[in-house]
Amino acid sequence: MNTENELRNELKSCLEQISMLKIENDDLAKSLSKVNEKLHDSEQLKGHFISNITNEIVNPFTSVLALAQNIKQLKEGDMVQAHRMADLIFIEAFHLDFQLKNIFAAALIEAGKEDLKRTSFRPDEMCDQIVRYFEALMSKKNIHLVVSYINNELPGTAISLISDRDKIELILKNLISNSIKYSPDHAVIELKFILGQGHLAIEVSDHGKGILTADRKIIFDRFKQLDEKINSINTGHGLGLSIVQSYTEMLGGKVSLNDNPDGGLQITVSIPESLEADDWDDLEGFLLDSEASF
Repeated sequence: MNTENELRNELKSCLEQISMLKIENDDLAKSLSKVNEKLHDSEQLKGHFISNITNEIVNPFTSVLALAQNIKQLKEGDMVQAHRMADLIFIEAFHLDFQLKNIFAAALIEAGKEDLKRTSFRPDEMCDQIVRYFEALMSKKNIHLVVSYINNELPGTAISLISDRDKIELILKNLISNSIKYSPDHAVIELKFILGQGHLAIEVSDHGKGILTADRKIIFDRFKQLDEKINSINTGHGLGLSIVQSYTEMLGGKVSLNDNPDGGLQITVSIPESLEADDWDDLEGFLLDSEASF
């Protein structure tokens, strides 16, 4: 009798184990299915990314070639038309240069090869260069950029901080580029630098069409654009804002989006100030000396 009960208990235990294994197997199957779906989505997203980026490069390059060819065919006395075409060539070349910088930055981020290079710098000096960089684009749409600096740590003095200047510069260029692109003619873009409690807040406010709440979940994805049509003339937000997000996170900061009360969008990048600069000059000198010694 005892043997029979032991066999029944053993059988019951085996059935319970089989039932648990079946549940685990079902869970694994569901997980595998989700992984396959994500892989499929990833391949599709990368396909969109490649198509969009190819479009970003090919379209300006084709335009530059066509405009240059047209200039060659102009007759003497057509200086007005030549100047107009030269302006178009500059705009297309500017766009191509800017997009290539973003593509290289995105590639380094994706490969995990981006490093921080902290130096001491003044945002006002950096911003003067950025304003000159976008001068032609802003002039074309009669857009005015208003820049202000608020130093809550040392009121009345210029802001100076330690961080990665190059990354903050590309963050700014992408934010300002989007604001110019989506602002109407004769608009005003406001750029504020606010230093306080060891953080630098960079606010970029425009009066463009803004971004729908539902779209704000995807605009920082480098594999997506709000408009994923391959031949779209609207270059979308995806790549530039994905770099803004990635660089900000690398710097230990965060990005926030808010509706501008007067219409448009306000994007704020908050970045903590580093305590000390990286000793890159000594490192570069060491590398040069080491190379020369071989």
